[in-house]
Amino acid sequence: MLTALAFLTGFAGLLVLAVVRHPIFGLYAYLASFYVHPPSRWWGQLLPDLRWALLAAAVTAAALIVHRGRLRPDHPAWHTSLPAALLAAFVLWLWVQNAWALDSRLHLDATIQYTKYLLVFYFVYRLAETPERMRDILFVHVLGCAYLALLARYADNYVDGRLNGVGGPGIDDANSLGMFLGTGVAVAGTLALAERGWRRAVAVVAGAIILNGLILTASRGAFLGVLAAALVALLLKPRQYRKLFWVFAAVGAIGAVSLMDQRFIDRMSSITTAVERTEEIDDSAESRWALKEAQLRMFAAHPFGAGHKGTAVLSPQYLDRKWLTFRAGEDESQAARASHNTFLTLLVEQGVFGALFYLLLVLWGFRAGLQLKRASGISADPRPVAYGLASLSALAVVLVAGQFTDYLMAEVQIWMAAILVASLHALALPARAEVAQVAPSVLRA
Repeated sequence: MLTALAFLTGFAGLLVLAVVRHPIFGLYAYLASFYVHPPSRWWGQLLPDLRWALLAAAVTAAALIVHRGRLRPDHPAWHTSLPAALLAAFVLWLWVQNAWALDSRLHLDATIQYTKYLLVFYFVYRLAETPERMRDILFVHVLGCAYLALLARYADNYVDGRLNGVGGPGIDDANSLGMFLGTGVAVAGTLALAERGWRRAVAVVAGAIILNGLILTASRGAFLGVLAAALVALLLKPRQYRKLFWVFAAVGAIGAVSLMDQRFIDRMSSITTAVERTEEIDDSAESRWALKEAQLRMFAAHPFGAGHKGTAVLSPQYLDRKWLTFRAGEDESQAARASHNTFLTLLVEQGVFGALFYLLLVLWGFRAGLQLKRASGISADPRPVAYGLASLSALAVVLVAGQFTDYLMAEVQIWMAAILVASLHALALPARAEVAQVAPSVLRA
């Protein structure tokens, strides 16, 4: 009862603050509804049956209108970035695909969800208008991940020795939760570098808690994703943090080893076997190889996409029955196999445009990394570089983990892409201001 009352009071308080003070509090309420997610908690039945995220989004939209005069007028328009343009085009394509999607109900649900993501991208980008706002949004993500990791620490939802989720929209399984916590580890690590005082202490403690939660999920994809994020941080770290980076890297490595148990080590050691495809390859890895080959044939037959979850619809026609699965209580005739690779999901289900959408975003991510690298050597303020690096590292987690699981619908990548765009725009603002000051003098001359 007290937990339900605390959530309701905090959520209502954030919405009130969004209206009377600043719309950023509405975004915090939206994010809180994701991490806490009352429908997934036992105490959620004590609360009104509300669409908490939708309510927070509506209040945030209204607050943005009410407080539009308090927002930075020089913040570049959100739709001028490549990710925003691609996301808008992707949403339009999803609406078009409703005309021929094989599973019309699920495809419409995905279309509506991505339309909401477009709005969320705008919210996060528009409110991450200063380095301080970027920092605060990233800290909310770290604290939210730490909360989920604490739930994982005391959960009893284990299947075959693996924690199988702690609730939450789209993260209620071992792999998805591991990926999500992996983004928290990446962001916490970067904030530990960039911040000082109590904020650094919070980032370090929260990062350790999140790392423990990730280990409990024993997700191979998430583990590789965190390694990829560490590589991104190594290559792009601002020069001001080089020495400190190696200190935290050593401490983090020692901490990770101390938290690992034999079950986690055994599962991670199976990565090499799966990649090499030896005779000892496990059924899970072998089934994924079979599915990938089938998905290429699905794409050849549906070059404009089969619609959301089209892989599952087509799988009985393209896969040996031994690779199909069905849920408990379902008839065996309903057996199917969903995608386990984000790129192949887009290839099969959104066709040529889906593949192009994915590849362009990946190329943009590489370009963003180069921009951050250049800016780290010339920017007087290292904070936008650090926060951009935090979001790019988190995106690296999703990208790499997405080679083993379908994360097309993972909302965290929308948040991080928006913050990365905001950081790049923040780095470009001084250059624009300098050009604006020089131009009049040139005209007068």
